[in-house]
Amino acid sequence: MDTAVQADEHTSAFDRETLLVGTVDIALLTALILYGQFSHGLVDGVPALLEALAPFLLGWIAMAALSGLYTRNSTASVIGTVRLTALTWIAAANIGLSLRVSPYLDGAAAWPFGLVITGFGLVALVGWRIGYTTIARR
Repeated sequence: MDTAVQADEHTSAFDRETLLVGTVDIALLTALILYGQFSHGLVDGVPALLEALAPFLLGWIAMAALSGLYTRNSTASVIGTVRLTALTWIAAANIGLSLRVSPYLDGAAAWPFGLVITGFGLVALVGWRIGYTTIARR
């Protein structure tokens, strides 16, 4: 009797690789947002920095959970990694932007900010993940 075996890209638990990838993702987003805050002279203490970080990190964590970004094999394919990371960040950036301009946070933004944060976030996240996936697959 023949038995078909289906390999699934999902893993049930976090491993060291997932922890590494997640940590670098969060570090990149944090660095990107903090760089923007410092370069535009918007640093007004730790609470203001946390208020700038929180919407985008919450958006990233929520969308990563919904998309299953950290439950998939992050080195399965470069194209799959790029596609899932890009879609997750675009959705997360929209959540972050929506939270940032909400009346609950003191962080209004000019219209180009959405393009800048989305674009630079895509370059940072997708770029590092392409490099990591390429090296890990060797």
